[in-house]
Amino acid sequence: MKISIFNGPKKEFDKIIPKENYLTLAMLVRLIDSKESSTEDLLNQYDFLVIHSDEYAGVADFFIEGFLIYSLLFAEKLGYDEIHLHNPPAKILHQIEISKNNLDVTVCNHEYKKIKIEHLKSIKNDFDKVIYGQQNVKNELLTSLYSLTNEGTKKPTVIMFYGPTSVGKTETAKFVNKVINSNKTLFRKQLSMFHSENFMNYIFGDKSSSFAKDLLDRETNVILLDEFDKAHPMFYSAFYQLFDEGVYTDKFYDVNLENIVIFCTSNYLNENEIRKNLGDPIYSRFDHFIKFEELNRAAKEEIIDSVYAEELIKYNKEDQKLINEQNIKNKLKERSSALNNAREIRKIMIQVMSHILIEKL
Repeated sequence: MKISIFNGPKKEFDKIIPKENYLTLAMLVRLIDSKESSTEDLLNQYDFLVIHSDEYAGVADFFIEGFLIYSLLFAEKLGYDEIHLHNPPAKILHQIEISKNNLDVTVCNHEYKKIKIEHLKSIKNDFDKVIYGQQNVKNELLTSLYSLTNEGTKKPTVIMFYGPTSVGKTETAKFVNKVINSNKTLFRKQLSMFHSENFMNYIFGDKSSSFAKDLLDRETNVILLDEFDKAHPMFYSAFYQLFDEGVYTDKFYDVNLENIVIFCTSNYLNENEIRKNLGDPIYSRFDHFIKFEELNRAAKEEIIDSVYAEELIKYNKEDQKLINEQNIKNKLKERSSALNNAREIRKIMIQVMSHILIEKL
């Protein structure tokens, strides 16, 4: 039996698997449960067994624990002689490992893009076009990321962005990911939601959904743990090994991450505050701390220009003309000292535009 294991994003797995004559795990289990597999018309009907990462949670534990036995038992009856596995859990990998001498096993680990000097040049040249009023952040960010361009670097680089809300921390992580990975989705988790028992299961291991499984399925090697300061402290221990070695382990999966960049955001105002609230064990595992400042007047005016253009294009030509006639940008710039951050600027911009258009109804 030939078994191919692919560790990486679903989109990449779909590119290499057979496109026809394949059986899924859900189909296989239905056949077993319904006893339809004993009928003659199913004999030798399939050439491949293809299993995506989201299918493992849909079957009983006993099937996962005996996966290799079941899949080999039904292979002869159903006709498939190749099994393609996407991000299989540790229990299945263990079964394959102890039987590998009797199997033809290949493992493919998706190669995530590594930061190169060219990426740093792009960040340096374009940062101020995307992130406003944070010149010092640009320089510190480039310094923090430079070591990842060295050959042989494997340890994660873990960076804490801190400072007032809505001044560019999350947008900086998105920007870095876009430079490195163009149109691939940033791996982002909102840790402010990590308080309930459900999230405890998610972090420390759950059959149906887990942080480890999502890490395996990620599209990029840039991770954003947003609002890290708002997570319950009980979750911090889950990140110790990830921050130290790039390894994340729970009850079902073992994940090895190399050359990964982990951004965490918080609203702390200084490093002493970070250390006091997070505690030394997690504080000491951050490689860099980068402070974001309050927005100055020039930065707010640049944001007003940017937000205006982004929101205006959402309207039709007639509405755009009405909005343009009201000179919104200059009016907001005149009162920019009363505006606190980018989120507030966008909210007010949308309200003012909507108010103008309501008047014509």
